[in-house]
Amino acid sequence: MPVGRLPGRQEFDSWTGWAHDGGMVSSRSDRGEGVVRVGPDSAGRHRARLTRSELRTLLLDAGRQILSEEGIETGSNNLTFKRVFDRVHQTTGLQLTNASVIRRVWENQADFQADVLVAVAQDEGRPEIDLTLQAVAAALDEVDLSSIESRRAAMSELCRVGGTASSDVIGDSPNWSLWISVMAIGTTSRADQRHRVGAALLDGYGSVTKFWEEVYEGLIGFLGFRPRSPWTVRDFTVATTALSEGYSLRQHVEGGLARCLRPTGPGGEDQEWTPFGIGLEALALQYFEPDPGFTPPA
Repeated sequence: MPVGRLPGRQEFDSWTGWAHDGGMVSSRSDRGEGVVRVGPDSAGRHRARLTRSELRTLLLDAGRQILSEEGIETGSNNLTFKRVFDRVHQTTGLQLTNASVIRRVWENQADFQADVLVAVAQDEGRPEIDLTLQAVAAALDEVDLSSIESRRAAMSELCRVGGTASSDVIGDSPNWSLWISVMAIGTTSRADQRHRVGAALLDGYGSVTKFWEEVYEGLIGFLGFRPRSPWTVRDFTVATTALSEGYSLRQHVEGGLARCLRPTGPGGEDQEWTPFGIGLEALALQYFEPDPGFTPPA
């Protein structure tokens, strides 16, 4: 079910016993808070006064918008100062020049491009996570915790529902394609850019792993399971994250992967499963076992 970045809001439902207030993490320290004067707006009004951090945020947002709409061209060729300045002018009316930015906010255009890629790698506002969690939360309303067999069936159902939701939202998500492109740049671009983007990706992996680890810990506790020795919840989280990324990449290349019917419904009725849901269930059965000390709620 890991399908994106750590969401910037207090989440998940009360049964997990977990909450987090996320927030964007800057990829680089601001070069002071001096004021930068930029050109007049499109109506010829007075020159604007922005702090360096305000101008930096404005341009990073514009760069991310361009990449979200167009994807990443080879060498980030569509991410030039001119393209970004034009986008800012269209959306805010502000007129920017190279003199407004170079050696004031970034040393050069390549420095800016790297920071936009880092911002994408650290993006925490992913709707894919919310949609997947909503599907899982709805399935929890129907679980039966009265026996080990019913708890195993509940775990399988969560894997099926979560796998389907994850597959659907990733298949429709432009954010995921952009994320995969940034991952590729983090492994193949020039050395300085690879180092910066790679470091941001590692930070992002830490955030998303911690998020899903705590979600899974709440889920297995709710269902009356525990990690099977010698595994930990973190081991399971790393495995499912890798499975999700590989499955999602293949899904984007092929345009969708075939689903199958399995007799897992009430009374042995057929239910539709995604390949990702099947893999998720297999991992869950390997990494977790029923907790003998679990007492079903009244």
